[in-house]
Amino acid sequence: MNKMQAAKHEHWSSGFTFLLAAVGSAVGLGNIWRFPYVVAENGGGAFVLIYLAIVVVFGIPLLMSELMIGRKSQKPPLDAMRSFKVSKAQRLWDAVGWSYLLVPMGILTFYSVVAGWTLDYAIGMGIGTFNDLKEGESAQIFADLQASPAKLIFWMTLSVGITVGIVARGLKSGLEQTVKILMPALFAILVILVLYASITGDFVRSFSFMFTPDFSKITPELVLMAAGQAFFSLSLGSGAIMVYGSYLTKDISIPKMAVGVAFADTFVALLAGFAIFPIVFAFGVDHAAGPGLVFVTLPIVFNDMGGIGQVFGLLFFLLLAFAAVTSTISLLEPMVAQLSESGKIKRPRAAIYAGAAFWFVGIFVALSNNILAEVYPLGFIPLFAGMNIEGLINFLAANVFMVLNGMLVAIFVGWAVKRSVTLEEMGLGDSVIFKIWFALVRFVVPVGVSLIFLDVAFGIFQ
Repeated sequence: MNKMQAAKHEHWSSGFTFLLAAVGSAVGLGNIWRFPYVVAENGGGAFVLIYLAIVVVFGIPLLMSELMIGRKSQKPPLDAMRSFKVSKAQRLWDAVGWSYLLVPMGILTFYSVVAGWTLDYAIGMGIGTFNDLKEGESAQIFADLQASPAKLIFWMTLSVGITVGIVARGLKSGLEQTVKILMPALFAILVILVLYASITGDFVRSFSFMFTPDFSKITPELVLMAAGQAFFSLSLGSGAIMVYGSYLTKDISIPKMAVGVAFADTFVALLAGFAIFPIVFAFGVDHAAGPGLVFVTLPIVFNDMGGIGQVFGLLFFLLLAFAAVTSTISLLEPMVAQLSESGKIKRPRAAIYAGAAFWFVGIFVALSNNILAEVYPLGFIPLFAGMNIEGLINFLAANVFMVLNGMLVAIFVGWAVKRSVTLEEMGLGDSVIFKIWFALVRFVVPVGVSLIFLDVAFGIFQ
């Protein structure tokens, strides 16, 4: 029997299409759900200032590095790391390639659960579940969702099914068509919400809160928190940017694309703040309410707005759902591309197999909100004490291995890959800009990311 022919490596239709997809990967729940409450919990303007600096110093150089590896190799992560044939530590770089395949699968197990929440709330807003809320009902609705294994697994399964269905269709028919629809819709909804918030909410106070830094609040912990948020928000270390980079053609500028992705991602995060904070301030809500700000507090605010609140509540949770989908498809793509391009399995079946794998683990993550809430797999290790299944996977995937991947890729590009290769791929010539980027990748990023890794793993600054 002849070996199945390897799937043809596709390419984006244009640089703009890539930009939509890469921004869709970066723009997710981390921007719209997590960014506003993290800003609120960490002093507002001081956090935003440090966050923006880290995006420039760490984020853009790493984006360029991952895009360079992908485009130069024209292969998915594992094969990409192998294709450079560096003379030293090839087993280490193979391990990094494997990590770039497995980490996004780990992220998907809990990301798909939260994506399920957004679908539940979008439909709930549409059918009037949150109309005429009485005191305590919003918190009870969220608690009931968390306490129901059947509901969580149903919504997670729907989220997985949407993701698998899109990725199975391939680059042009699946990913491209999806981002061409969802990303403009996402931006349009966000702009509508910001305009509404600026008219009806306390926009001036929100602007002051987000852009007036209190330098006394800048601490090592705040810097590391901002770095972690920037890292997660830009999809660095997750395999998504690297595999999307492998679909780039040689005529597209990597530096321009990296800056475009970083700018758009940061712009959306700030817009999310301007969509939420003016309304929160105007209604006297605790802006530092943590993760519950979106799923508990905002439904109350939308309810208090009257009839128009249901419309804007539906728009908001559709925004969250769209952002979740554009991220989940990018997280599944590295494994599916690796399986299908190996020539051993066709893309639709690869998507189903990979989706089934993270769906199965996702069941245990979903149940960590209720019947498995007090199961601590590695509780006997002090570092993991108190982490249930969801907490453990979240911590290892998002806080440890994404950060570790980024540090190792910076070392790989800065020290293992020939300088002539990076010089050619960046298309900047031996210019000042190239030399600055190369110095950041070789020295600043590894040292800085090492500190982030040591803090999240061992709490050295706590």
